Amino acid sequence: MSLTLFCLAAVVLLPLLASALSVLLGSSARRVLGVITSVAVLGLVTPILVQVTSGDTLELALGGFESPLGITLRADGLSALFLAMTAIVGAVVSCYAAARPAATGKRLVPAAAGTRRDGPADAPPHADVHARAEPSAVWRAGHAGFWPLWLGCWSGLNAVFLSGDLFNTYVGLELVGLTAVSLVALGGRDAWPAALRYLFIAVLGSLLFLIGVALIYSVTGTLDTIASGEVIAELAAGDDADIAAVVLALCLISLGLTLKVALVPLHRWLIPAHSSAPSAVSPLLSALVIKAALFVLLRAWLWVAGPLPELAFLAWVLAGMGAAAILLGSVMALRQSRLKPLIAYSTVAQVGYWFLLLPLLLDPEASALEGQPGTTLEDGAVLAGALGGTVALALGHGLAKASLFLSAGHLKDLYGTDEIADLRGAGRAHPMLVLGMGLSAVGLIGLPLSLGFTGKWLLATSAVAAGHYWILVVLVAGTLFSAAYLLKAVAPLLVMSEDDQTALTLPQAQNHPDDPVQTGKAQLAPFVLGLLTVLTGFLGVWFTGVLEVGAPW
Repeated sequence: MSLTLFCLAAVVLLPLLASALSVLLGSSARRVLGVITSVAVLGLVTPILVQVTSGDTLELALGGFESPLGITLRADGLSALFLAMTAIVGAVVSCYAAARPAATGKRLVPAAAGTRRDGPADAPPHADVHARAEPSAVWRAGHAGFWPLWLGCWSGLNAVFLSGDLFNTYVGLELVGLTAVSLVALGGRDAWPAALRYLFIAVLGSLLFLIGVALIYSVTGTLDTIASGEVIAELAAGDDADIAAVVLALCLISLGLTLKVALVPLHRWLIPAHSSAPSAVSPLLSALVIKAALFVLLRAWLWVAGPLPELAFLAWVLAGMGAAAILLGSVMALRQSRLKPLIAYSTVAQVGYWFLLLPLLLDPEASALEGQPGTTLEDGAVLAGALGGTVALALGHGLAKASLFLSAGHLKDLYGTDEIADLRGAGRAHPMLVLGMGLSAVGLIGLPLSLGFTGKWLLATSAVAAGHYWILVVLVAGTLFSAAYLLKAVAPLLVMSEDDQTALTLPQAQNHPDDPVQTGKAQLAPFVLGLLTVLTGFLGVWFTGVLEVGAPW
C-alpha cells in the first residue's frame, strides 16, 4: 500500500480512534490529543491533495474487498478540496478550543460548599431561607464531551468526502448529524430546545436521503456512485421507464439534503442552533457540517443523476429557493442587533449561492458557445466554471464563517454579550480579532483577491456564456446586501468614540483583562482564517484545475 492510499484510510479512522480514546482521558490530556490529532489529519490530507493535484484519482478498497461487497474510498478533485478546507478549519478551531476550554460548552457541577440546599451549619436563622434557595448544582464553562464529539464528527465529514458508495455516504452523514446535534446541546439548558429541533431535522433529512438511495439501488442494482451513474445514463439513453424512479429518488435526496443545508424555507432550525451553540462549536457547524450535505448534493446531481432533462423543473425550484435565500437571509441579517444571529442569517443567505448552478446543468443551450469561433470557451467550460464557482464560494464561506463565529463567540465569552451596540469600539481592545472579521467580510462580500471573488467571477462568467443573465442580477444584489449587513456587524467595533467628547466603554470583562489567552493567543485563530480567506483568492487557476480531476464531464 502506498503512502497516499494509507492516508486515504487514516484520515477517516484516525479521528474516530482519537474520539474513542479521548473518552478515557482527563481534561488536559483530551486537549493535547485533540491538537495532535488535528495536526496529524492536516498532515495526512497533504499527500492526498498533492497526488490529486497531479491528475490522479485515488481509490482504496478496504480489506481488499472490491465494490459492491466492500467499502471503497475514492478521492477526486472535489473530495480533495473539501478535505483540505475541513482539515484547515478543523485544525485552527481545535487549537482555539484547546487554548480556551471555556469555549467548548457548559456543564453542571455540584455547588460549592456553603451554597447547598441545607446551608452551612453555623448560618443564622434568617440566612437559611436564602441558602436553601441556592441550587445544588451550577453551570460552569467547559465541557469534557466536546473532544469525543468533535473528533467523531470530523471522522464522519472525511468519510462523506471520501465515500465511494451511497450507503456509506449515508452512514457518514448520520455520524456528522448526530455528533453535531450533541455539540449544540453542549451550550447548556438554553441550547437544548434548539438541539432537539436540529435532531428532528437531521433524522428526517437522513431518512429522506436513505429512501432515495434505496430507489436508486432498486433501479441500478448497485450503490457505487460511479457505477450507478453509468447505469442511469444508459437508462436515460434508452428512454427506460425506470427513469421515473430515479427522478423521484433525486427529489427525495434533494429535499433531505436541503433540510440539512438549511435552504430557505427549510432554514428555521439553523438560527437558534448556531446562535446558542458554544463558541468553539458554531464555526464548526457553519463552516463544515452543512458542507457535508452540499458535497453529497453535488455528487448526486453531477455524478449519479447526470444531466437528466426530467430534473429541469426541480433544478429551477431549487435555484429559485436559492435566490430567495440570498434576499431573505440578507434582509433578516440586517434586522439583527446581535452578532451571532446576524452571522447565522448570513449563512442562510450564503447557502443560496450554492444552488444557482443547477439550471445551468440541465439547459441544453448552456454550452452553445463552447468551441465556437470568436470565443475562448472549450468543451465543458460552462459546466466546469459553474461548478468551480460554486465550490469556491462554499470553501471561501467555510474559512470566512469560521473566523466570524470564532470572533463573535470570543467577544460574547469575554464580555457576556454579543449585542452590537454594547460592543462599540471593541476594535481598540482587540485589534487582531476585528481585523480577522474585516478580512472575513471581504471574502463573504466577494471583493477582489478573495476566494469569494473567484467563486462569483467563475459563476458569473458561466452564467453569461449560458445566457442566464438572471444569475448576474442575483449575484449583484447578494453582494450589495452582504456589504450592508457585514458593515453593520464590523463598523461599530471600529468606532473610537460616539462623539468628540465621550469615550466609548465596553462592558465589564468577565475574565481577567491581562490574561494572555484572552487578549492574544485566542485572537490568532480567527485572524489566521480571515487571512486565508483572502490569500486563497490567488489560487483560482490551480483551484479549477484540481476540480477537473475525476470530473463527470
